[in-house]
This record gives sequence, structure tokens and C-alpha cells, in this order.
Amino acid sequence: MKRIAVCLLSLLTFTAVAADLNMLTDNHPPLHFQQGNQLVGFGVDVVQALADMAGDQVHFQQVPLLRALHVASTEPTTGVFTVLRTAERDGQYQWVGPLMEVETALYSTESTRQPVRSLLEAGHQGRIAVPRKWLVYSYLQKQDVNNLYGVETPEQMMRLARLGRAEFVVADTLSVATMAREEGVPPEQLHYQIPLMKEATYIAFSPLSDPRQIARWQQALDTMRQDGRLEQLKQRWLADRTPR
Repeated sequence: MKRIAVCLLSLLTFTAVAADLNMLTDNHPPLHFQQGNQLVGFGVDVVQALADMAGDQVHFQQVPLLRALHVASTEPTTGVFTVLRTAERDGQYQWVGPLMEVETALYSTESTRQPVRSLLEAGHQGRIAVPRKWLVYSYLQKQDVNNLYGVETPEQMMRLARLGRAEFVVADTLSVATMAREEGVPPEQLHYQIPLMKEATYIAFSPLSDPRQIARWQQALDTMRQDGRLEQLKQRWLADRTPR
């Protein structure tokens, strides 16, 4: 089966014109983040490997996610990673994935607080700070959570936690420790309460991109999953990131 996948990928590579692609992403360690002058992380390594296998050239650029998605909606040689594939976004892009699953959870900011078992319980214990631009904010609004404290950025959210002005914060389990440290919050001060969302992440390509290119990348990803290289990258970047 692996040989068949490799042969199919080779056929797709050599029967299509190599593309010169702009790959956009935001700051989200350990998936993609700046290290010195270089963009690194799980997503960066996956995208570079897929480009190499597909015979394409990629140029990485770090921009805010919503701006990146807007650019990709109109520029044919543009992709964005890593992106949650929601119902609202599904028909607006061409997709390659899934790359991995991400869990978003509720964290309390005080060790003495009683554990909560539901959003209803959290609603009686204080404010939940969360960036308004995050998908989880809309999700919580739909759950009729009435103690949401919408903020502009994750940095602001963690700053409120440090100052004791928010009883709960929301973050994905991969990046919560890094976000906390960057704002002077000891990660052990945040206590996992309940899961909120589990979503698969993808690469979102412009709807104007050549479908043959999308097929090459999807086939390359399927090959990486089958031969173990995708799992190796997960182990390299994500093995020490635990939900609790």
C-alpha cells in the first residue's frame, strides 16, 4: 500500500507544474512560532515536508490568522496553516488534512477554587476571559454563557489572569503553558477544568488554487501518515504537551 501511495504521489508530482506558494500562519507555539529570524514548529515542518514531496516551493510569512484567511480567499497561490475547518469556512477554501486534533479547554486561575464540572458551574464562580476573535468565543456565546469577558488578544487574557481580574481563561492544551509564561504567569497557576472543543486542524488553500496541486499535497500528507513521518513530527514537537 505504501509503495502504491508513493507511486501515485510521484505521478501527481511529475504530471503537474510545480507551484510557488505563499504559506501564511500566525504565532501559535509549538505549531508555528518565530525562533530568531526563522519560523519553526510542527506545522512549519509538516508544510515544508509536503512541499518537498509535491515538488513545490514555499515562502513562509507570519501574519494574524484572520488577515491570512482573507488574503487566501482571493490569492490563488496562497495557503494558511494550521486552521480549524469549521462549517462556516468549509466551502470558502480548499483543504488539506487533517494534520492533528487540538483540544481547547477551560482553566481556572486559582488553585484554591473548587473544580467545575460544567460551564453552568463556572458561570457562578467568576468571569471567563477569552479573545473575541477566537472560534471558542462564538461557541461559548452559543452556550448562553453569561459571564464571558471578551478581550482583544491572548496576551491580554493572560495579563488579566496574572492580575487576578479573571477567574477563568480559555486556551488550547498545546499552547497554554507558553502563552502563560510570556505574560509572567507560572503555568502551574492555571488548572485544567473541563474540555470545551476538539477540532481537527488543516491547511486552507485559496479556492482559486489549482485542484491538482491540492491533490498532490493531500496525497503527500496521506503518505506521511502511512509511513510514520507525521507521527514522528508530532512526537518531536508535541510529545510533552499534555491536556492537564
